[in-house]
Amino acid sequence: MKNLSVIFLIALLFSCSGNEENKESSSSNILEDLTFTVDTLVMDPGEDIFNLGMGIRSLDLSPNQKFLYYFENMPPKLLKVDLDNKALISKKDFESEGPDGVGVFVGSIQVGPDEKLVLLGNNGAFGVFDGNGTKIKDLKTKPDGLDPTLAENFFSLYGNSIYDWEDEKIYSWPVETEVESSGQKPGLVSINLASNSAKLIEAPEMEIVEQYSIVFEQNGSFNVSPQQVYLTQHKGKILISCSAMGDFYEYDPLTEELKFIQIDHHLVPNRLTGEINNRPKSKEGFMDEMAKVNEQIHFRKLQWNPNREIFLRLATKVFAPKTPDEGYSYEYFLLAYDQDFKLLGETKLDLEGRIDYNVFFKDGKLWSYVNVEDELGFAVFAFDF
Repeated sequence: MKNLSVIFLIALLFSCSGNEENKESSSSNILEDLTFTVDTLVMDPGEDIFNLGMGIRSLDLSPNQKFLYYFENMPPKLLKVDLDNKALISKKDFESEGPDGVGVFVGSIQVGPDEKLVLLGNNGAFGVFDGNGTKIKDLKTKPDGLDPTLAENFFSLYGNSIYDWEDEKIYSWPVETEVESSGQKPGLVSINLASNSAKLIEAPEMEIVEQYSIVFEQNGSFNVSPQQVYLTQHKGKILISCSAMGDFYEYDPLTEELKFIQIDHHLVPNRLTGEINNRPKSKEGFMDEMAKVNEQIHFRKLQWNPNREIFLRLATKVFAPKTPDEGYSYEYFLLAYDQDFKLLGETKLDLEGRIDYNVFFKDGKLWSYVNVEDELGFAVFAFDF
């Protein structure tokens, strides 16, 4: 292990205990007496190097959670990292152009069985590839059953989507690609590749995403502070959650039932509230509105922990600097739910520093990317509760 000179070193000296303000639920809050340790693992590049100029923008784990896959971009290179042995296994060039081309930037990666990959490229490529960069199946289609404007807008339709390997279906949450809202009702798009058909399953509570997404335009350039929507496959169902609220939807493809799951959090706000001008007319106004939102709450993706058979989830508050000499500060919260989405526990994590946005759970531990002297590293949080 290398000598760590980043802010996560501080966290090694900390432990986390239950929040004192949540004593009334001491009998039911499984995280009240939580403690944690943080270790920093550095991956060995062998004879190669890690190019971390852009960090890790998108990543995924193999089904057995042993291998990490992600792309270095411009030009695109697929990296496979053995997380157990802390070593780079391979780095393979992918084509930018041609029938197997993925563009110069791979926006999303989804790992399936037999090292197959679903990739979304900035050139409009969307398909199943093998580990050597050969396109096995083109997933891009203009399905029947949708508004033609959406069906023909590739990045809006597929920019936030997941592929069901078993049923060969695509589930998508359409992304707004224009400054002004299209007026389309929020919903999950289910695409049947075999019949080239699609349908929109309306999810009205998700209107909160557009309500608190902020855009500032000036002379053709844009500053955007969006609310995130997360699609998660779990035991044959699709979970639809977002950063703006702790509540979420569960969609069952077999019964086509969409269920709204409400969570009554005690330690953090359940959702964003208050009046927001999400189309400010100045850069200062944009920063002010963004601060109003970020200081409330930002929920992250639901993560299933098979070791304990519970869901774990991070939530964040971000505080903008008050003076030019200050930096951003952060508060992090850990939330736990059972398999039926009952709230099991919540606690504030007592740490300093920033947890990377692209985190993942492996063997019950939280892994957060960190650059360690230009080497690929991870701050690994081991929770004890």
